[in-house]
Amino acid sequence: MSAPTPPQDTLVLDPVAMHIVNRVAEGTVLEGNNLNFKGGLLLQGTLRGEGEIAGRLVIWHTGQLQGRFRILGDLIVLGHLGGVTDDTDSTTAVECQGTVQVASTGVCTGSLSAARLRLYEGGVMQGPFRTLQRERLLPVLDTMA
Repeated sequence: MSAPTPPQDTLVLDPVAMHIVNRVAEGTVLEGNNLNFKGGLLLQGTLRGEGEIAGRLVIWHTGQLQGRFRILGDLIVLGHLGGVTDDTDSTTAVECQGTVQVASTGVCTGSLSAARLRLYEGGVMQGPFRTLQRERLLPVLDTMA
């Protein structure tokens, strides 16, 4: 009698249901500064530079993100965040206002800041991670005054 297999986490992706309206296709390289995507982005190719993504970002198995980006939704990493090396990528820094999910095929070599992190078994986190702190709702009173 064999031991029962542990339950597997499943990550289901449906870009249409996720309201992702932008796509960088596999084989495409898009570079630039002040890149802005409204309505999320499905990244199957390569995106380099700096900018903001207003919505979810899905880095597909074939996708790579390099540079400085701010994500105003969730981030799902199936491909590469940062350079495709074993070393950390000091030129890539991503801030995610939502939840970052690094799938079993995902590799993060860049610096990552996010409200929440979910790392699936097999996912790789080479670069530093920092949890974003929620802004305080009430100001801190100066008791020394």
